[in-house]
Amino acid sequence: MENKLPHDPNFEQFVRQALQKTDGTPDENTWAGIAAQQGRRNVWLRIRHYGLRFAPVVIALVLAVAGWKYFAAGTKTPSEMQPEIPQQTAPAQQPQVNAAEPVSPDAAVSETAQAKSVREQPAAGRRWNSAPAATVRFAAEEGLRYENPATGTSVYIPANSLVNAHGKPVSGEVEFELREFRSIPDFLTSGIPMHYADERGEYFFNSGGMFDLRVNQNGKQLQMAAGQACDVRFTSTHQLTQPSLYYFDETENAWKYQPDPAFTTSELPPVVTETTVVRDNLGLKTACLPHESIAPQGVWAQPQGEEAVAFLQDAVQTGYDYAFGKVTMPGWFRKHSDWNNEQLLSGLEHSVIRMKRHKDTDDMFFPEDVNNVFTELKAFKDCYFIVNDGLGGKKSFTKEDFDSYWDRVSVVQENGALCYVSFLGKQGLLQFYATLTGSTENSNFDADKVLAEYTHLRNQRQQNFEKQANSWRRFYFTAQMFQEPEEWCMDATTWFDYFDKNLPLMRKRYAALKEQGVADNMQTTAQTWNNWQKRLRDIRLDNYGNKRSFDRGMARADGLTYALRVTNFGIYNCDQIFILRDDEVYLFAAYKTSDGQRIVPKNVCVMERKRRICFGMWKPEKMLYAPNYKLDIVVMDTSGRFYYMPAADYEKADLKDRKSYTFTVEDVTKKIQTPRDWAELLEI
Repeated sequence: MENKLPHDPNFEQFVRQALQKTDGTPDENTWAGIAAQQGRRNVWLRIRHYGLRFAPVVIALVLAVAGWKYFAAGTKTPSEMQPEIPQQTAPAQQPQVNAAEPVSPDAAVSETAQAKSVREQPAAGRRWNSAPAATVRFAAEEGLRYENPATGTSVYIPANSLVNAHGKPVSGEVEFELREFRSIPDFLTSGIPMHYADERGEYFFNSGGMFDLRVNQNGKQLQMAAGQACDVRFTSTHQLTQPSLYYFDETENAWKYQPDPAFTTSELPPVVTETTVVRDNLGLKTACLPHESIAPQGVWAQPQGEEAVAFLQDAVQTGYDYAFGKVTMPGWFRKHSDWNNEQLLSGLEHSVIRMKRHKDTDDMFFPEDVNNVFTELKAFKDCYFIVNDGLGGKKSFTKEDFDSYWDRVSVVQENGALCYVSFLGKQGLLQFYATLTGSTENSNFDADKVLAEYTHLRNQRQQNFEKQANSWRRFYFTAQMFQEPEEWCMDATTWFDYFDKNLPLMRKRYAALKEQGVADNMQTTAQTWNNWQKRLRDIRLDNYGNKRSFDRGMARADGLTYALRVTNFGIYNCDQIFILRDDEVYLFAAYKTSDGQRIVPKNVCVMERKRRICFGMWKPEKMLYAPNYKLDIVVMDTSGRFYYMPAADYEKADLKDRKSYTFTVEDVTKKIQTPRDWAELLEI
């Protein structure tokens, strides 16, 4: 049954009349009302629509402006970071430099410099020069002639040669500022990256000294006018082989090569080896010294006591036998005398090895060494192997496996007769499990005895090699004790050839040592060794011990004076670039404090005291692994704080075969406000 509404004629008539009065066209008030109601919502819809389109552009612009301001602040010079301080006008004065009042980097600076030192504080992420500065006021229209009596550096700025940032000539009083970086503490406090790159690759710096020239007026940096130049006479800290001049581009935070006639005008700066750098730093240019003090590979350990006696006796006996033809120097040592035993053995363990079939079967073989390098294979006489597993699913060798010649072979006993066999060659690595068994003629076969003999012969071979390599190395190392000074200038290969061509002289030399008892009398040997150590100390003191220290007080005669002509004020570097040895490796480095605080490095420097080298790592996340070096590590983080790890801790770090390592460093920011502070911290 359907539900029906009651019929009401009066209501139906009322509805009909109301509909007839309705106007289907909206009036102006209707649209105005709707617009008023939707106004706010329409504004929000427009913002959302156009905001989504333009928001990324606006954000990028804001970040770009912020980054530009941050970078610009980070590259300002110390004087540019100062607020402008009104000064009283005064008549132009002559340069305030005279013999009675010398201006020295180590002396007390002027009141102006002292006031500036109070105001200047390192800001986050900014390079900070804390090396002492010499400041002089002079009249721009009269120019300046200045000489630093402590270092000999002289500067000549011609009259009327200065312009401001807009290129307009400058007159009136200006301030000249000179900073010199002449020691490792100076370099460390500067925060300047000590590396260089060009289209050939990346190189490290070994500096002969840097200088920073600035001229400002009322705290604003000035420049040399177009066509003008500033003459500088700069004496390097010590003589360098093939140095060049470099200019620090503060906008790019990188060094740029500056060809100069005082050095070289070649398109690219010359590159020297690490050995040359070390020789230059140790003052070995004019007089060759014993290689003990510069042994680049670090393969010669310094023996002491009874070990030193045995070391020298073995060396003299080897030299005697070599001179009289009783032994022959191996070719591998003559070519690679600077390699350690592990490197030499790895290079020697190559032969011509094949898998010889046992009775022409496809799954039974025995290893055969054509050149008899792996003498331990003799233990497998009258034995053969039966392959078990490990051939990639195949049950026997292919024809190519049997026809191939391999470089190395090793057998490792797993359990009883079960062995793990490895063949290594240019074609790759072949490894598998095999069972050792005796041939039908071998009635006394015992797998344990055979494999024990194999291990014994292998160890014997390796020990004999090590003994032989050590004897030749000791001979070469101690030969300098009995050489004439001119023989010290020869490298290893040259001296070996010299030895062979002068056998009568060498026989006389080593026969005399044998007769004196150096090869067999412990007391005589010990005295000979001690006399040599004393002689080494005297050589060091006479040649470089007192003169070429890390101290900033460097005798002018040690270096060369270069007449330079520079057109820009800024930082210049008298430097040689070099590459490290090929055997150096790098690992990814992270840094933290002892309490676990993570450090984000900006610059990382390493210092090797024995070789007197200090350079910056190319990438702060990389660190050098050099087991023969004692490296002090200095880290500057992105906020400008300094951290330090001494060489003793670097030596203890387990870095071998690692791809990454976290170094624990100490925050030393409060301790190293000046180069002197660095010198005290590093005990230089």
